[in-house]
Amino acid sequence: MMVEREVAFRIFAKELNDSDLTIHSTIDEAINSEDHTPNYLLTPLGSMVNRVFIVGVITEVDNVGNGSDTWKARIVDPSGAFTIYAGQYQPQAAIFLSSVEVPAFVSVVGKVRVYKPDPDTSVISLRPEEIHLADEDLRNGWVIDTAELTLDRIDAFSAILSSCEGVPDLCGCIKNNASSPEIFEGVCLAIDNYGDGPEYLDEMRSVVKRCIVSIDLVSSDNEDLDQETLVMDLLVELDGGKGVEYGHLLSVAGSRNINENIVDSAIRSLLAKGSCYEPKIGIIRPII
Repeated sequence: MMVEREVAFRIFAKELNDSDLTIHSTIDEAINSEDHTPNYLLTPLGSMVNRVFIVGVITEVDNVGNGSDTWKARIVDPSGAFTIYAGQYQPQAAIFLSSVEVPAFVSVVGKVRVYKPDPDTSVISLRPEEIHLADEDLRNGWVIDTAELTLDRIDAFSAILSSCEGVPDLCGCIKNNASSPEIFEGVCLAIDNYGDGPEYLDEMRSVVKRCIVSIDLVSSDNEDLDQETLVMDLLVELDGGKGVEYGHLLSVAGSRNINENIVDSAIRSLLAKGSCYEPKIGIIRPII
């Protein structure tokens, strides 16, 4: 008999990294959980996440195994960065990470893992079940899908908060207004653990908007795009394979009468889109 696997959530790095509450669905699962890791991570929007599907740009890969083949990688989306680890129990992913040339677009299906070095700190990472090369079109489609799903969760959370505002028995009210037991349990636990209200929902709406605007499917005006193209072309011209010092980029841009504010704005947009990245602080490397 096949065991049905958990749904792979589409979730932005921002929401995942804001999470810290781990939940076991039963006592037996809590006792027998592999490596003492949780069954679920509860996000501030009330989602119980076990597996995720992400698409982004892999910008860093390091062998951190101290003699063993354990690999750590950083994958960025427009909202932030995911950290993934792959070792002997993820052989396909470990082989992939040992040979991939960064930067590159990749897709990952993986399990969420939480490490707590102390009671007040949670380090979120992914253990990849599958990892493959992707392209910009797949990344853009993932951003749109993830944005829609995130906005749905924000709207559901917001509607419940509005309906239950000022009610003494908050969880009882949430139970009566939630569309499913999962939403009731997730939202009630999220409010109790994170204490987030309308301010966090507004912050996440801004994050989603930034993610959508960061891709070319919803572009800014032609002038902004022309400026980005100009700065990207300059970045490619100056890059010798290891990136360009930001100060040098500004200096050359200035010699060509390109305003510093234009360069700064364009670089911020290009970083959000995944068109370039910072291998080190102050070094900008184009993804071509």
